[in-house]
Amino acid sequence: MSDALGVSHEAGAPSDLSLSDIRFFLAIARSGSLRAAASQLFVSQPSLTRVVARLEARLGVPLLVRGPRGTTLTEHGEALITSSRRVLDAVSALQRDVAAPGEQHLHIGATATSARTLLSPYLTQWVPRHRDVRLTAVEDGDVGLAIRLDNGDCDVAVISAYPSRSFESLRVMSVQVHAYAPPGHRLFHTSDAIAVGELARVPLLLNGDGFPSTDLVVGAMEASLLQPEIAYECSAGQTLAAMAEAGLGVAVFGNTAIMRGFNLRRRAVVDAAGKPLRFDLHVAWKRQRATPLIREFGIGLATFHNGNADEPE
Repeated sequence: MSDALGVSHEAGAPSDLSLSDIRFFLAIARSGSLRAAASQLFVSQPSLTRVVARLEARLGVPLLVRGPRGTTLTEHGEALITSSRRVLDAVSALQRDVAAPGEQHLHIGATATSARTLLSPYLTQWVPRHRDVRLTAVEDGDVGLAIRLDNGDCDVAVISAYPSRSFESLRVMSVQVHAYAPPGHRLFHTSDAIAVGELARVPLLLNGDGFPSTDLVVGAMEASLLQPEIAYECSAGQTLAAMAEAGLGVAVFGNTAIMRGFNLRRRAVVDAAGKPLRFDLHVAWKRQRATPLIREFGIGLATFHNGNADEPE
């Protein structure tokens, strides 16, 4: 007997694969570890372990190899990823077609900061020209948005660069990581760049796991054998700025957040070698779901912010 994925089962064995299990497995594969995936999905690590065990039992093959540095896909796991993406693409298209036959629907994703500083200005011009398009949006972290694109939960999203052949993308802007603190803070007597070593024994206010600014800062500190002291995490840069202004610690996030009204000093953050911590933001979409509407939106957003968009990568 075979199911929709072409998987054979013996008598008495489960005959279906759960879409939620497949989505979780894709998240594990992209994150590279059960712990990171659990954090991004807001579930427990044991629950993801059970997902993998359930899939391996139903398929009858090993999907992951667990090691001290995370997880690695087996050949069977790679095959499941490829097939699962096709299935989820089809499910996403089916849901849209059934929910609103003939209606154009665009589901976009962004972090809280990107939604305010990048999407909102563009949408004020785009929405009036597309009254016939049903537009919805979701907020998530950078890694979470990439997972949503893979799963079909988003049509287009603003994310940092991901070396994935399944995406088309256009660069929107380059973002420099800055540290913010009130005037008079002992580390902000100068406006020169601040090295991560100076942040080692300071309470830090960060975006959290899955955000490129946090990954850059924590990675640079760990590369220097330093342990960050994280006092607060929030996806919105302006909330971090408010906490810094209240004296909770030094806020560290990308310089795209609108900072009007805050009485804070800022310093660009560099690694131990003096290299600025910065990342690019891209508007990205799945190649297999690249409808004319999706491509128009993505190219328009990139053009709006940098004035000249090349062909998608």
